[in-house]
Amino acid sequence: MKEKKEPVKNEPINDIILKIGDTSFFDQENSICLLIELFRKIRPGYYENYQEAERNLQLLIKVLKEDKYIRICFIRLFTEIFKTAEIIEIFTESGIEGDPAFFREFKQRIKHKILPAERPQGSLLHAIDQVFYKSTDHIWIKNVNKKLWFDFFSILGININHSDQFRLRLSQSLHIVSSRITALCAHQEIKRHLANGELELFIEQNRLSMELSNFEEHAPVIEEKYRIIEEDLRIALKKCEKTIIRIQTETIHAGTSLQQTYLLKKIKQLIYRMCAILDIGKHENATDLWQLVDLFYALVKNENTKNNLKILIRSNIHVLAYRISEHEKDTGEHYITNDRKDFLHMFYSAMGGGLIAGIVAVIKCVLHNIKMAPFWQGFAYSINYATGFVLIHVSGSTLATKQPAMTASAIASAMDGKNNDNSSSNMSSLAILISKVWRSQTASFAGNLLLAFPVALLLAFLWYLVTGSNIVNVHHAQELLDMQNPLRSNCLLYACNTGFFLYLSSVITGYFDNKIMYGKIPERLLTHPFLSRNFSKKTVDRLAAYVKKNLGPIIGNICLGFFLGMAAFFGEIFGLDFDIRHITISTGQFAVGLQGLAYHVELQDLLFTIVGILLIGFFNFLVSFTLAFFTAAIARGLKFSQYKHFLRYLKRLLMRYPMDFIFPPKKERMEKDLIVRRR
Repeated sequence: MKEKKEPVKNEPINDIILKIGDTSFFDQENSICLLIELFRKIRPGYYENYQEAERNLQLLIKVLKEDKYIRICFIRLFTEIFKTAEIIEIFTESGIEGDPAFFREFKQRIKHKILPAERPQGSLLHAIDQVFYKSTDHIWIKNVNKKLWFDFFSILGININHSDQFRLRLSQSLHIVSSRITALCAHQEIKRHLANGELELFIEQNRLSMELSNFEEHAPVIEEKYRIIEEDLRIALKKCEKTIIRIQTETIHAGTSLQQTYLLKKIKQLIYRMCAILDIGKHENATDLWQLVDLFYALVKNENTKNNLKILIRSNIHVLAYRISEHEKDTGEHYITNDRKDFLHMFYSAMGGGLIAGIVAVIKCVLHNIKMAPFWQGFAYSINYATGFVLIHVSGSTLATKQPAMTASAIASAMDGKNNDNSSSNMSSLAILISKVWRSQTASFAGNLLLAFPVALLLAFLWYLVTGSNIVNVHHAQELLDMQNPLRSNCLLYACNTGFFLYLSSVITGYFDNKIMYGKIPERLLTHPFLSRNFSKKTVDRLAAYVKKNLGPIIGNICLGFFLGMAAFFGEIFGLDFDIRHITISTGQFAVGLQGLAYHVELQDLLFTIVGILLIGFFNFLVSFTLAFFTAAIARGLKFSQYKHFLRYLKRLLMRYPMDFIFPPKKERMEKDLIVRRR
């Protein structure tokens, strides 16, 4: 949501200019107060209206150029701020993650949002914090013409003079940052990924930074020797950076953790900071003024966003989200049919899923008749669902509603700009992929429903033959039909809840798949002493391979079972209208309800219930697919504007070959099939 626009300020900036001109004495405290007031006048009423800030800054620059006395007063004001300011924390803290642990840093930011951390009074960061107190200040400052800031600093004579004291502070900052890099690389999460000799690289850069510090502190700087050590340090840092990038690349395939992602990001920040310190120190007399403007931008942005939770989460969870979506993509590729053989295999596989789902629906109706406390009834439903979903997985069957979250990641991968360009070939291939996904989903839905309904109906009938009574009484039977009727219940809303849980279970599956890879669980099982002593190598190999392939999906299916089974219980205890509707379970319950009513149902009710079940399936699909697609797209950094021609190709495919969305063609569609035909 966009920030509400404030009215544009009309009060002139002249009054604060005159106030600074009339001030006869400046100290640290009143200098900061005057700066706060100055930038309050320059700041636009709305942070995106940077033109207003430009006009205010231009007016200030004009006055400073024309009035020498005012200019001298401003110089004294800024001199008072800078002359005693501590700069070490600028290079060692600003813009760098604080705590070495992600969750501790997360908690720290929450605390500092409520009660900001105290900065030392003489600190330059304290002054920046006080003056640029609005979290959006860095936006308008960055958008203002850079030349105006250059002129402003130039008129005031603000530069960083490379005095002996300043160079000493730089070398101290360099050594502090270097030591932190070495300490973080000794962390187990990083050390385990370092190859032979790579840890020595990080120790070497620390030794070189110490040598530079010793030059500044204990001896006159011998320029030639200093430059040789500096160049060696830059080479060492480049090698360290390559090592970190290699580890980050490997985590995409070998698994990662939030802690490891956070540490890798922080090490890279520190390496870049060391390079920045070296760049500032290479100027012999003073830092370049353009570089100073960039430093000003960076400091304000770092202070504005230092407690921003969204930035912390987004920047650190990216790799983990990518890894999870990669698992979904790999799984999703098995759910996409390319030819008629694949299509029929998907259909038969879905029939197996429908068979199990029909049994699960009947068992749920039986459990409903057993009088239990709400929690235990929800728990019983959960065990029933979880068992059914796990059986569907281990039997190699397909549950239609599990497909969307997986195929969404496969589609996002096909759109990934890293793998494909924005060519017509890419867009036409994407349209063809959508048709494959659609018909695969159609096959699995048809297979599920084709068996779920008759299996549940047959079991309900057999129950009647054996016991002499129906599974459900007439009242409950009517209730089962009404539960699927969109005119008599909130079944479509509940179907959206189910779609979310389906998406969440796919994320959990991907998370545990990542955990298994990252924790090297299969490799550890192969060398487990108990297994090695009591079972043959062949058996242990099979177990390790099975765990690698199936443990994540099994955990995800168990979680899905409990999400669906406990939903109504949580709705009841919190007094919420909260429940779930799953298309295959709803189909089975519909069959049991029909049998319980002895098939005496009005045609209108029958039609609305059937439409309701189909809509339940649609919303199951829509919600889980949409959430999974956007998760995968964000993890890959996709820009949807690149794909403006995609809908054109999809429409062309739908108009020319509508049956491709229902059944595979004899020959696979190619790009040439979607080219506009000329007469």
